[in-house]
Amino acid sequence: MKNTIKKLLAFLLCMVLICGVTTVSVPYEPVKARTISDVEKELEECKALLKTLQNELASIQSNINKIQSETGEQMALIEQYQAEIDGLDAEILVNTSIKESYDVKRAQVVSEIALAKEDYDYRVSMYLKLMQFIYENGNTNSFELLFSSENISEYLTRRDNFNDIMNAANNLIKEIEISIADLEALDADLAKTQAEYDSYVSNLEFSKLEKDKKVKEFETLISSLNLDKDAISSQYADKNAAIKEVKAKISKLEEERKEMFESSAEFIWPVQSYSMVTSGYGYRRDPINGSTAFHNGIDIAAKRGTPIYAAKSGVVTRADWYSGYGNCVIIYHGGGVSTLYGHCDNGNNSRPTFEVSVGDTVKAGQVIAYIGTTGRSTGYHLHFSVMSNASSSTGAGNYVNPDQYLPDGYYTKNYK
Repeated sequence: MKNTIKKLLAFLLCMVLICGVTTVSVPYEPVKARTISDVEKELEECKALLKTLQNELASIQSNINKIQSETGEQMALIEQYQAEIDGLDAEILVNTSIKESYDVKRAQVVSEIALAKEDYDYRVSMYLKLMQFIYENGNTNSFELLFSSENISEYLTRRDNFNDIMNAANNLIKEIEISIADLEALDADLAKTQAEYDSYVSNLEFSKLEKDKKVKEFETLISSLNLDKDAISSQYADKNAAIKEVKAKISKLEEERKEMFESSAEFIWPVQSYSMVTSGYGYRRDPINGSTAFHNGIDIAAKRGTPIYAAKSGVVTRADWYSGYGNCVIIYHGGGVSTLYGHCDNGNNSRPTFEVSVGDTVKAGQVIAYIGTTGRSTGYHLHFSVMSNASSSTGAGNYVNPDQYLPDGYYTKNYK
């Protein structure tokens, strides 16, 4: 019974799975193969990004140069601040030294005043005692001294003593007056010393405040300088890293494109990123004289200096001026087929006229020249021709329609 149930469950499960598979339809989209055009598009985007990054890097470099220039000015200002700070330090040192000398002088004057006052107090005390003695002994004149003396000798002695006392009193008065004058002079000297002391203390405090102000300005300037330098250096490093990354990507894409070119047995488009054909193969109105003439190739419009690639691997049989084609390259590809590339640009300081020479073996996708308008031409474009039954030595042969060799649907026609 159990086996029967198991078999039934297994059968039902299979039916569910079968129904699920047969009733659910998942649309399938094949993965599109990566083409040379895809690579070229990505390559152009990367090159555009690289140019933008390089312009931004140049702008940052300009800012760096500006900061370096400002740094020179700021360093001069820093040196000025440092000199001013050093000068203020010297002033502070001098004022501190003067203050210390005035401290000593003021202490000395205060000590002298104390001694002078002590001397003054002593003399006043002596004078008061003397006056008390005279008062207590009465205002004795010469007659009183004479009649109150027992003899002339006593009289003379008492008279001399009295005169000495009076002279001493007079001298004390003079000494007291001198002491008062000395005290007044010392007080004046102390006041002068105190005023000078206060002035130097004020100068000292001002110098210290000025120094603190200059030090703060100095530190702010240094800090600002370092912040600007750090910020711009960080920007430069980031941008440089991005440029290296994009360059690496470009190198990788170019290698990928090269491998795709080399692995391709078919013809490739000779002007990547430009697909506008302005004149096709066959009879047309001549753009110069207006007559009807046979056009043995196609004209691909492109910007001057755009690289021209070998449409297929082969050997260069011509790379020089060729009549109405102007600067011209012919490549023999084997099997009696050759290609012609006309109106190539003249060389300049940054690149030659031709990137190849006669006898060179080239690979599909290799740069051979650059878009120009040399020879019988009315604008920048590539005249591209294909020849069959071509000579392996010269590449000359019978012109045929390039459409049968070039990738299908690759380009856009812009002519009737």
